[in-house]
Amino acid sequence: MADALVDSIAPKLEGRISQIVAEEKPPGLAVGVVHDQELVWHRGFGLADLASNRPVDRDTLFLVASISKTFTATAIMQLRDEGKLRLDDPLVKFIPEFRAASNPFGPIEDVTILRLLTHRSGLIGETPTAHWTTTRFPSRTELIAAMPQYRISIEPDSAFKYSNLGFALLGEVVARISGRSFSEYVSSEILEPLGMCASTFILTPGARERMATGYLPHPYEDVAELAEVPEILGSYDAAAGLRTSVADLAKWIALQFRTSSAKREDEQILAGKTLHEMHQVRWVEPGWITGYALTWWATRVGENIYLHHAGADHGFLTMVVFNRPNRIGCIALSNSTGQAAPGRVAFEALEMLMRAATEIPKAPSSKIVPTPPQYKKYLGTYVPMHFGGEVRIEFRNGELIVAIAPTLTMPQPPPPSPLERTDKPNVFVATKGRPAGEEVIFECSPEGSVIAFTMGETKYLRR
Repeated sequence: MADALVDSIAPKLEGRISQIVAEEKPPGLAVGVVHDQELVWHRGFGLADLASNRPVDRDTLFLVASISKTFTATAIMQLRDEGKLRLDDPLVKFIPEFRAASNPFGPIEDVTILRLLTHRSGLIGETPTAHWTTTRFPSRTELIAAMPQYRISIEPDSAFKYSNLGFALLGEVVARISGRSFSEYVSSEILEPLGMCASTFILTPGARERMATGYLPHPYEDVAELAEVPEILGSYDAAAGLRTSVADLAKWIALQFRTSSAKREDEQILAGKTLHEMHQVRWVEPGWITGYALTWWATRVGENIYLHHAGADHGFLTMVVFNRPNRIGCIALSNSTGQAAPGRVAFEALEMLMRAATEIPKAPSSKIVPTPPQYKKYLGTYVPMHFGGEVRIEFRNGELIVAIAPTLTMPQPPPPSPLERTDKPNVFVATKGRPAGEEVIFECSPEGSVIAFTMGETKYLRR
């Protein structure tokens, strides 16, 4: 469909991706751009299968590997919202067999659902089954049987430590709570409601026909070698087992932009506030360039913050990345490892789109809401009795707000807090920001003019 943002840079975008493809030489690459709720641009570069010359397109299936973890996290959050688990629950509450694992740093209860979701549990990265070498991944039975060999290798919360095993165990939590296999749960509760009908953990005959063939770059020749792609990932479905396409992942990115939806229903498979919670960065690395949210990674490029997740498996390398404020996302899926094309394409494309978004003039608001007469008496500048600075009561965008004025020591104050009227005269409640939940009580003179207000324990005098 036509989109002014993409149309403004389409030739430049396609030219740059073609250049990266020429440099990296992946056998095939599928790329898509999502703007808000639509897949607004997509292209296939190269071939899904070299032997048959089958081209890549938006519906070609790729093994997206660790992007699967974002679906696992979503399943966990659905169960959390249903009251079936808490994020601070220890893993042993749902998998008692995990008590056989060793934790030299403290009780095994320190391995919690949240720490597994955010790679902060300190758990070893893999089951001791050599599955990345043999492409034979452990079954659920084998996952549980190997519990005595699992250990916490660094102190929980001491550092980010990526763990595929952790997500395999989270998949087992989903299965035990729901009474279904992990793949059945995700298919019925996430993929089907979103209309991601081509996405699958199981290589059915129909899926096999749409699958790209995975390749490994030859170290000394241009012709890529066939990769030994795992047919079944078993207990590792939750860590790396999803097969999907650009067309389906566009619906996954579109969901991430629906954070204002009040509740979970139909294709809104998570309440908006839960999506927002999953996007919040909880830890950052030194330098504040890279951070970690609830399974999503966050990277700062200049002034832009991108949430993303990559995937790498035998013969496949993939990336999804999006920027929430501008509701722009990019998908790049390749059928080869050993090159950086998906990451380069996704991030460079998004950077180009972000620059274009700032250049396209935004239409002025078609409606300016006047201040209701009963609110006019509150507007003005107030100063705290015992501290420096000042705050302002304003009416902006249809809301009465309390805003901290910038100062030399705080040139970028926190966002303003909307005020919601209560049934008490001259009493409001702050609904967001630092004072959220606090009553704001205005004080009037005998003549009826507002002379001060109290918020929390602080009194502010009208200037």
